[in-house]
Amino acid sequence: MNRAADQGRVADPREPAGLRRLQEMFWALITAPAGVRPGIEDLARAGRTNAAEVEAIFTGDDRLPVADRLDIYANMYFFRLLDCLVEDYPKTRALLGHDRFHNLATDYVLACPSGHPSLRHFGSRLPGFLETHPLRDGWPCLADLARLEWARGEVFDAPDARPLSRDDLARLPAERAGEAVFSLIPACSVLTVDHAVAGVWRDLDHQAGAAPGHEPVSLAVPVARRSARIRVWRGKDLIHHASMEAEDARCLDLLRQGESLGRICQQIAAGRSLEKATTRVGRLLQTWIDDGLLADFHLPPLA
Repeated sequence: MNRAADQGRVADPREPAGLRRLQEMFWALITAPAGVRPGIEDLARAGRTNAAEVEAIFTGDDRLPVADRLDIYANMYFFRLLDCLVEDYPKTRALLGHDRFHNLATDYVLACPSGHPSLRHFGSRLPGFLETHPLRDGWPCLADLARLEWARGEVFDAPDARPLSRDDLARLPAERAGEAVFSLIPACSVLTVDHAVAGVWRDLDHQAGAAPGHEPVSLAVPVARRSARIRVWRGKDLIHHASMEAEDARCLDLLRQGESLGRICQQIAAGRSLEKATTRVGRLLQTWIDDGLLADFHLPPLA
């Protein structure tokens, strides 16, 4: 059968090719940007189907025509995607308010359709999408706030790992401490942002419940544009984040890169003695252990 004739034939779902075509048609119609009826017209213009075939495949009646039935599925699909974004970005929604967030979600669904079997990944491109979205004119920190929210979600889903304890650290021979290379738990990341969004997060937390959920929250002070590093981690089944001083962030970066403890001390010794640098790194090491960031350490083999 030639292609033109095949397009006029109702796909038989008992055939693998027919089922695939039905699935592709259903998907194209419920995700059509302008709605199901314009979607049918677009598919017809592309030679992929026609109104008669759609009527033959999908059941309708005088009370509820086929296009209206499909619109129900389309609306259900959109609101499921909206629910995913609301769940992943509650602070972004609080800052914008219900109406603006709904409009943002509409723009995002059209520009960044879901392409993964799991909706867990659907919101991954929202921070990048916000970089050029008009809403950023009113809220310059918006993309960074969304980036922090997504990082917290990623840390929540990261694999478990038993954190290093002080007793574990006591196994490290003092004479070889400088050779030790530490590893971080999987549920830890370091974020670089252009605005002080950790303060925005605190402001939103303080105002939680003060404004109805559909109203945007007003920030107490303008958000400073200032490059910052934020540590995000999971500890004791809770997600935490905290701003980091530049030197703290540098030490953690070096640790993540696999540098030994002694090498880290050497690299931050500029402007201070190696002894003071060692003391500084030692205190950071204790903080990382207390926060449950370190997973293990290893020593190179003795020569």
